[in-house]
Amino acid sequence: MNLNPMPEQPEDYEPTETDMDMVIEEATGKPVKPADLAAGIASIRQRIAQLEAEKTKLLDRWDTATDESAASLNQHLASLNKDLATARERLSHYEAQLGRQN
Repeated sequence: MNLNPMPEQPEDYEPTETDMDMVIEEATGKPVKPADLAAGIASIRQRIAQLEAEKTKLLDRWDTATDESAASLNQHLASLNKDLATARERLSHYEAQLGRQN
């Protein structure tokens, strides 16, 4: 579970459905059931893109990190990698289910 706070957003930021699903999943510890497989696949792909963007930003900060902040960045990176692995596993599962339906 990723317990790190979300990055600050602009005042006019409107959370996406994927953002809300991520918050619900973190709060409940259970995945949000998609309306259908196509919606689940789209949501997971968006989540993976968001997590990869966050990971890229984190890695960009690595060069200027102090020893103390590097430890925090390392913990956040481990959490992101775990979240990415979970999302990719779920995407693979959804795509396999979709393939069996076709």
